[in-house]
Amino acid sequence: MYNNIMKSIKKEVLFLAKRALVIVNPRAGMKKSKKDLFEIIDRLSQKGFSVSAQTTTQSGDGTLFVKKYGAEQDLIVCCGGDGTLNEVINGILESGIRADLGYVPAGTTNDFARTLQLPTKAEKCMDMILSGFPHHYDMGSFNGRNFSYIASLGVFTKVSYSTPQKIKNALGHTAYLLEGAKEIGHITPFEASFTANGETYEGEFLFGSVSNSTSIAGLFKLNGLDVRLDDGEFELMLIRNPKNVTDLGGILQGLVRGRYDPRYVVFTHAAEIDFKSEKPLAWTLDGEPGGEQTEAHISVLSHAINIIF
Repeated sequence: MYNNIMKSIKKEVLFLAKRALVIVNPRAGMKKSKKDLFEIIDRLSQKGFSVSAQTTTQSGDGTLFVKKYGAEQDLIVCCGGDGTLNEVINGILESGIRADLGYVPAGTTNDFARTLQLPTKAEKCMDMILSGFPHHYDMGSFNGRNFSYIASLGVFTKVSYSTPQKIKNALGHTAYLLEGAKEIGHITPFEASFTANGETYEGEFLFGSVSNSTSIAGLFKLNGLDVRLDDGEFELMLIRNPKNVTDLGGILQGLVRGRYDPRYVVFTHAAEIDFKSEKPLAWTLDGEPGGEQTEAHISVLSHAINIIF
């Protein structure tokens, strides 16, 4: 009987020692996260976690839930798109919580998940989280505002937040491609300067991004050999305004294939980037509006969070 009692006590202690908070955006992607929630809770419970779950209903909820319920957690699992993940990560950073983070992608594009090569199915993702190891991940700071994987401006940057959610849910990733095609027909170059590693790049550009990701807006990819998630540097990519439509087509094809035309594409690594423009220009942070800016200081927050995969 003594042995049975001790086994019961050990089991109970193990159960109480492991706590997980699950934050789900039920409107993400094609609304698959509603079904994913049950799978996530079931897998965590089977591994001895005491699980609490929260569903977001409005912008900012992800950050709020982490601050309110995250202090006692050993693991925080985010199920949603890149925007939801951004909120959860901001909650972790702003509250100083050191809980490990697991991500179950359920958005439309899932740039971040593509970079980590996460499975698209919740059960496989949970297997990876529960059997994986924490990895350091570098975050970014944009004028003091945190972002997870990309700050960008110019063509394509409005696609993620200007595409209506109903269309995203109905068409999935195709919705982004359609919106991206629309932007090609309304390209407006912008004048700006970007300074990195003591060198300044200025002139007319179509696009600019500072990222820690191999997938950009779900439309083109960076070479995986060029991107390291924990090296203390982000990748600066600038696309200059081409002379004609033919050159533009060549630039876009090169981006899709990961081949950059040095006449029009600037690609470098940097820990800090300074941006300036005479006119206010709209930025996006992780696919969400980042405000119109004439100046911005972008820096890397090295090893800011631990992600399990």
